[in-house]
Amino acid sequence: MSASASFSAAKAAAGVGAARIRPLGAPRAVARALRRTRSTAPAAPAPLTLTRRGRLVFLGLPVLTGAAALVVLAVVFLVPSTATATSEPVSGAGTGRATVHPGQTLWDVAVAADAQRDPREVMDEIVELNDLETSVLLAGQVLEVPAA
Repeated sequence: MSASASFSAAKAAAGVGAARIRPLGAPRAVARALRRTRSTAPAAPAPLTLTRRGRLVFLGLPVLTGAAALVVLAVVFLVPSTATATSEPVSGAGTGRATVHPGQTLWDVAVAADAQRDPREVMDEIVELNDLETSVLLAGQVLEVPAA
């Protein structure tokens, strides 16, 4: 073995200049291919780190959404309802009672209830107050009418 060959073997064993040493008689293309396979090894991924703003978004947004949902639920269940539904006719200070006489129409009842207003508007209110489905009235029927 010659001195240069033993020197090259010693360098290769020590790892010094190993990328530059190629076997004697090997073509350059083979040496390039060997270098490419060594350099394309995947690097280890860096650990994930969050910035202060990232932590705020990652942790604060779900907390804020949960708090908003709790407020909505509290309002829905704890605030008492002020409106109540009923099937009873509405009576109050703004209404009165009228009894239908034989041959009397809804128009006649509306004119008798409030002669100053348009009878069509009063008729609409009577229908709404009494939840009437038709304009046919029966003698003796008691109706809630708007007060004059």
